[in-house]
Amino acid sequence: MSAEEKSAVEHVVLKGLKSYIEEVIEYSEQIDAIKDEIYINSRTENDNHRYAMEHINDECNNVRADLENDIESLRNDIDDLKQIIEELQK
Repeated sequence: MSAEEKSAVEHVVLKGLKSYIEEVIEYSEQIDAIKDEIYINSRTENDNHRYAMEHINDECNNVRADLENDIESLRNDIDDLKQIIEELQK
């Protein structure tokens, strides 16, 4: 192969490599954008899950407190009824 043929082949190879590198860089930017989007979505999902769990926990605590208040109120009513029955039995 002559020097000119080698130079032409090298030129074609280098042009092909340049084109390949440009494609890789272009796709790597897209891949980075996709990775960023996945990360953001993952964070949002985790934040939403944490918020939902906190909200559920708060609601459970409210229901528990309401039930405890209702039970205490019923106990007081029962005690009052016992006293009324005792008074009536005298």
